[in-house]
Amino acid sequence: MVADDQGREFVPPPTIVAERDKSERERLAICTDWSNHSTAWLMRHRLGLRAVLLDLMAGVEIKGDEAMIQALAEFSKRNASHVKGILNLTIPLSESPVWILGQFLWQLGLSTESRRPFLDGQRVRYYRLNTLDVEFIQKVLDYRLHQREDRESKRHQEQELQAAYAARMQSQYGVEQRGNDLYKNSPLHLCSPAPMPSSWPSTPPLNEDGSNNWEGMDTEPELSDSWWERVKYYARLAIERVEDGVDKVKELLSTLTSDERWGVMLEFEDIEPEKFGQLIAKAPDWVEWMA
Repeated sequence: MVADDQGREFVPPPTIVAERDKSERERLAICTDWSNHSTAWLMRHRLGLRAVLLDLMAGVEIKGDEAMIQALAEFSKRNASHVKGILNLTIPLSESPVWILGQFLWQLGLSTESRRPFLDGQRVRYYRLNTLDVEFIQKVLDYRLHQREDRESKRHQEQELQAAYAARMQSQYGVEQRGNDLYKNSPLHLCSPAPMPSSWPSTPPLNEDGSNNWEGMDTEPELSDSWWERVKYYARLAIERVEDGVDKVKELLSTLTSDERWGVMLEFEDIEPEKFGQLIAKAPDWVEWMA
């Protein structure tokens, strides 16, 4: 039980329900018709459905005249418009408590079965949850729990890998990681020119003889585009060769100019930071290749 700013007390939804609403709003930011799982959970809680379900899941049979079933039915009829708006269930005022309970159970994928034994010379109907429904629902719950635990485990593993990578980059090259961005003061970024987007006209990179003349022409925008496209092509080749070993990447870089090698490594790090981390972990002297 928690209290708001005005002192009103209420029961907050479980974390998993609140997180589901939050993730849905983050994923569908422009949507205005979210599911409002927390509101639906609160309505079922106010109905007393949780207490009824705990008994039914434990195998308890009901007749329909129990206090908690009566209270659930009366609350549903008094707040029929809210139940309709939040849970999309129509509650007729003339229906029995067991029928109303059945509607809430149906929405949760459950149903009831009954038996009519003799009691004091009369037949009395007892209701219990359908065994097949309970088995199926339990399998669904177990599967969802396993999926959540698996996602949480993967998230922790990714965080550990990112932390180890950030620590290694910091110790070896002075790279500081903040959030998802890398702020670099490593030799890679001190010595190499930053590649420009293809839409920016610029002077082509220097040739090995020190000139920037490519086939007799200077400062043509399409030359810069061509150079950058070539760099991106070789970066993709380098990424593919990581699996074949460091020597294969080094062999590929040896066929390029110094400017192209720097450009390839910059592009490599931008599009595949994880594989780039694997490469420099295996070859801490990679900066020497750039000469």
